[in-house]
Amino acid sequence: MPEVQPSQAQTHYVSRDNHYVYSHNRFGRGCHYLGRFLSRPVSLVANLATKLFAHDRPGKSSPPSEGDKQTQNVPLWTRKVARVTAVTLFLVPSLALGILGFSLRMIGNLFRNDISLIQSSVPPAIYHPERGLHLMTYNTGLMPSFIRNLNDLRSSQRRSGEIAEALTRNPDVIPDVVCFQEVFDQQAAKRLCQDLSGHYHHIVHSVAPRETGLNSGLAIASKYPVQEITFRPFTDLAGEDQLANKGLLRIVLDLGNDKTAVVYNTHLQAKEGQTYDAIRIDELKQIRKWVGADSSNDRRNNRHHHGIFLMGDLNIARSDEQGRVCKNEQYQNARKALGDNFSDSYYETHDEENDTRLVERSESFFVNSDQATIKTEDRREPDGSWYLGAGNREHQPWGSKRWKEQPEVARHCIYDRQLVYRDTEKKWASHTEIRQLGLDVAHDLESGLSDHLPVSVIYREAEGFSAVIARLEPEHFTRPEVRELVNQLKFDYGRQISHQTGEHTVDTQFSGVNPLREITELRAHHIRQPVIVNELNRLEKMVRQSMNPVSGTPGSNAG
Repeated sequence: MPEVQPSQAQTHYVSRDNHYVYSHNRFGRGCHYLGRFLSRPVSLVANLATKLFAHDRPGKSSPPSEGDKQTQNVPLWTRKVARVTAVTLFLVPSLALGILGFSLRMIGNLFRNDISLIQSSVPPAIYHPERGLHLMTYNTGLMPSFIRNLNDLRSSQRRSGEIAEALTRNPDVIPDVVCFQEVFDQQAAKRLCQDLSGHYHHIVHSVAPRETGLNSGLAIASKYPVQEITFRPFTDLAGEDQLANKGLLRIVLDLGNDKTAVVYNTHLQAKEGQTYDAIRIDELKQIRKWVGADSSNDRRNNRHHHGIFLMGDLNIARSDEQGRVCKNEQYQNARKALGDNFSDSYYETHDEENDTRLVERSESFFVNSDQATIKTEDRREPDGSWYLGAGNREHQPWGSKRWKEQPEVARHCIYDRQLVYRDTEKKWASHTEIRQLGLDVAHDLESGLSDHLPVSVIYREAEGFSAVIARLEPEHFTRPEVRELVNQLKFDYGRQISHQTGEHTVDTQFSGVNPLREITELRAHHIRQPVIVNELNRLEKMVRQSMNPVSGTPGSNAG
């Protein structure tokens, strides 16, 4: 598929619709719907066949409840015999219909847009520094039934509705931008877009469809208007990834007040092994090259973006699925391929040695908010962003309410990441959390909404810290070094009190390095003095708490 050029994407390639549209061409739509009807039998046979090799009850790794036992009183061996019989009897006729059906669907896909964009009736948001930017990356696992069975996932259509409900349940912590991966199932994609359109101004979906019916799997929901959309496919893919069209999706956001930001969304080659490792390294090099070229092109055209962010499932982790932390060569090579211009937001609030939260310097507020009805002792940030499903020798309750009982499963195994590009001035501070969504949405949920957990990040620039720094008092600290730093921060970043309103007002000329960087530098200088370090940690925690969208600085990014 040819690259969609930024200058042409909005006008010539992307039509703005107010709802999910499969194709604007009637012939293409007709071929698609007829083909989907004819290929339905082979999909049902594939669903039955894969259940013979996967968990009998996808997404339900724990023993069945009493209600399940009443509805599933047929012995497992009887169900398997019935499935084998059905597959044997209907395989040939379903394949015959399937060949015709998939042929029609492939014809229909030729008439699909390269990129689709929904523009809802929700008014666009305007960026406010005191609220920051709330970005999320989420690998949804919304795949066709025969694939999701092998990944131990429940119905994609059902989970797409649950994902939308979980994301929008608490209006105080709805992300400003969500980058989705693995949105492959078309019906699930349609429901996800429909359910999110009441909360997001723009939704980019169905990016780079292929003749196979699968696309890139990438989608983005944004409260901010999307000015430009670009997609570049990766040159090399292997295994089942060849059926899709993986690549790098780029959007330019209009933050309001003449500010823009760039968000990249990607999903790298899956599976383990030297062949796949080499492909991932090459894909990271391609991303490095493409992002660098975009940045250079913008500078030549005198375009300055407020921030540049890369999100997605990179399929690289420092630890294995059993939670053994190791600085493996593959991970190190991957980070080297991506280059030094990308800084990992996760390690501003987490320990690079064991990937766990630096609790003395930051607390998890997203998790507490999303799991408000769960006991406090059970409310904590998971140690990894991915849980084992099918293929594990022992059934593990990944993503379930009982995940804490199996802490060894996928601990620290983080594949989903957010990175900031060329923040040489250290303008952005970040607060990162791995979130467990959906546990409060439906109390009968037994497994998670995906085999990944979303990574949520609040980005805050220096101006956004002004109010909280203005409230700090040097006498709250005992060490003179820390008191002097607080005074300096108040001078550099604190707002002045308006005598007319009695409120803090923003200095329109405000600029500078984020104050957390200055705290970090002073902590490094006094690293051998634990009393000073502890006070600096307390200061940082107080400043970071202002990034909490619920209890932090008031305001809203609503337009």
